[in-house]
Amino acid sequence: MYYDLTINIDIFIYMLLTEQEKEEIKKKYEDNISKEVLAHLKRYYPIYEFDMKFMDSPVKQILVDDKLYMLSQNKKYLVNKISSIIEETFTSVEKPFLRRTVKFYLDMLK
Repeated sequence: MYYDLTINIDIFIYMLLTEQEKEEIKKKYEDNISKEVLAHLKRYYPIYEFDMKFMDSPVKQILVDDKLYMLSQNKKYLVNKISSIIEETFTSVEKPFLRRTVKFYLDMLK
């Protein structure tokens, strides 16, 4: 007897970062981030983590403009959105440094 099963399910892979991977990310962005912007991001863009028994790893979401966005699926969009929002606040920080700081913040949260 032969069974043909077709499953159409979107599978999302959530990464759990080890300490070594976190250190590699830190080295990648070492001199290209603004500590002032990073402190602002930590304070004003909270992370919410949801975990269910059936999940392999928790789902992490970030609150931006009163909306929750999944971190695992929207990184490029979130970098653009958050950068454009805080760009007005941090006029003294160059745009590339601002964007790299936002990328660093989002990478460290995964």
